[in-house]
Amino acid sequence: MVKMDHRNEKGGYSLLRDYHSLLELRLLELANSRFVWKGKNSFSFNRCFLVIEGGGRMINHSGNQELELRQNHAYFVPPRAEISCDFQPGISLLSLHFQLYILPGVEVFGGELLCREAAVDPERLREFAGLMARTPDWEVFCRFESLIWLLFSRFHEPDHRRIERFCGLNEKYGKILRYVHSNINAEMGVDEIADKAGVKRDTFSRHFSNDFGIPLKTFVMDELMAVSERYLLHTEMPVREIASRLKFSSEFYFSTFFKRLKGVSPTQFRAFRRKI
Repeated sequence: MVKMDHRNEKGGYSLLRDYHSLLELRLLELANSRFVWKGKNSFSFNRCFLVIEGGGRMINHSGNQELELRQNHAYFVPPRAEISCDFQPGISLLSLHFQLYILPGVEVFGGELLCREAAVDPERLREFAGLMARTPDWEVFCRFESLIWLLFSRFHEPDHRRIERFCGLNEKYGKILRYVHSNINAEMGVDEIADKAGVKRDTFSRHFSNDFGIPLKTFVMDELMAVSERYLLHTEMPVREIASRLKFSSEFYFSTFFKRLKGVSPTQFRAFRRKI
């Protein structure tokens, strides 16, 4: 693992302070599961599988990898990576779905292609599972939070140059990205965002593309898809209500949008997840 020394000329750890201020961890789902499953999928969030017993195989089509799932090991899957899993009979695992933002809507692991594997102390795995089964009081919360970050530290460090660059963009974009992230809907467009930022549309779009490496319209579509997935996977909200909440003109147009980007309808996507 690369060791970073972020001390500035005054001896302070300025970048570590910025990390602490800006990083936002969202846990979308925690599960302790024992099941057999074989199939392919891709999601907009990060995933981590911690194998307690048994095993299987995982193919990362995005990163051209094949991994053996082994007992007492953890496997990190970056956002949007397309993977095929083969969970064999007898496998027992902890599953974490999460987002880790350095700026609102900007994933720490965005653009990663490779899955990662790390050995985990069996005692730590048992503690993880035990905390998930306990009543979530303050002590449980603090201990569980510390275990999650210790787990993340077992995987490779994200591209620190990329993280530093985004830290430096917080003053310029932080407020408007929080607006987009908190208010994303199908009616939101470049004009609205530029107007909120107080900058001309073409100027804002050009600066955004230069600073983030993707068009603003693509960023907005990615955000809309991410929140659509969260509603479908982690709530029981009817598809029609999701479409209305995200300000699509109808359930049909929401389904058309979703299928164009994911290849399946919202109903099929949700049904697939429930099979797992």
